[in-house]
Amino acid sequence: MKKAYKLILTLLSFFAIPNAFAAVWTIAIDPGHGGKDPGAISRNLNIYEKNVTLSIAKELKAYLDKDPNFRGVLTRSNDYFISVPHRSEIARKHKANYLVSIHADSSESSLLRGASVWVLSNRRASSEMGQWLEDHEKRSELLGGAGNVLASHNERYLDQTVLDLQFGHSQRAGYELGEIVLKHFAKIATLSRSTPQHASLGVLRSPDIPSILVETGFLSNSEEEKKLNNRHYRKKLAKVIYDSLVEYRKAHIKSEKKYATTSTATSNVKDSGIRHKVQSGDTLSGLADKYIVMMKDIQTLNNLKRNTLWIGETIKIPDNGKNTNTQKREKNNRTLNKSDSKTSPKYHIVKKDQTLYAISREYKIPINNLLKLNPKLKNGHIFVGQKIKLQD
Repeated sequence: MKKAYKLILTLLSFFAIPNAFAAVWTIAIDPGHGGKDPGAISRNLNIYEKNVTLSIAKELKAYLDKDPNFRGVLTRSNDYFISVPHRSEIARKHKANYLVSIHADSSESSLLRGASVWVLSNRRASSEMGQWLEDHEKRSELLGGAGNVLASHNERYLDQTVLDLQFGHSQRAGYELGEIVLKHFAKIATLSRSTPQHASLGVLRSPDIPSILVETGFLSNSEEEKKLNNRHYRKKLAKVIYDSLVEYRKAHIKSEKKYATTSTATSNVKDSGIRHKVQSGDTLSGLADKYIVMMKDIQTLNNLKRNTLWIGETIKIPDNGKNTNTQKREKNNRTLNKSDSKTSPKYHIVKKDQTLYAISREYKIPINNLLKLNPKLKNGHIFVGQKIKLQD
């Protein structure tokens, strides 16, 4: 079991966010629809969605290609039809780090308006993972370099575990990027949804490539129809998406550089011997205050690249000359942990428009933990009023 665990840790290196020090990030830009598939058609100006999306996509590619840190790749460069599965295959062929699919919304009601961002749903991820596990060629393609490592092992659960880690990474990365896109969109447009929404959409079928689908507005709304028919406005939309990608990249470069610097100091951080088992509501800053240590020292000692904690994991507490009475502190910690468990909620009642991923983010509990605590949940589907168990 220990060997398997070490293997999984080794494989995690294959699934890191695109190297922050890499010269270029490749962004696959997917103009929705095309050719025989016009997409939505506006009521007053007879605008085709396929033309709007292609225009925005070309503007976005132009912005990306001017930036030495990016390379834009279009899934289609003209008015022709491409199947949904083939779009993600094109992105994979070009080794895209991210995929941005551009669309324009439509509704029977002319009152609906606003932009939104959609990301990979748990249902789509589960469905795709099952298919990829059964297809050896696809599995190797998804796992990349890790595929060769796994090929030498017969434990099927390792494939499942590693794919699950990869899917989880894609979901988180897509959600983080989506949040930034919505923040920038709010500067120039109305939002129909203020947070990224999860959907089982075909173009988001690549669990190995973090993907987002951007709905730029409603063609069925007369005001937004006029805006989307304006080239200057479409260029502004493209600039917003570009600015979001730049911000997202800078954030991860900063994170990677900080980790690269602090990780070299691991040997300088002493281990107090105290261990803290993470509970619901625990944060790095909270642990730092509780044990009177520096948050960065906790990260360094535990080789943590992330800023979040996972329920159930054990955290080493650094000494740094502050933990002078280990036994006394351990006793105090046990008391504090018991107190924390009393104040932390054991259940969450699902609210309108909430997703399991949103609950996971709110309480900093991995989705897999929530599914284990709530075995009746199927494919992560939840409903308003449902009671979700957060801890044993």
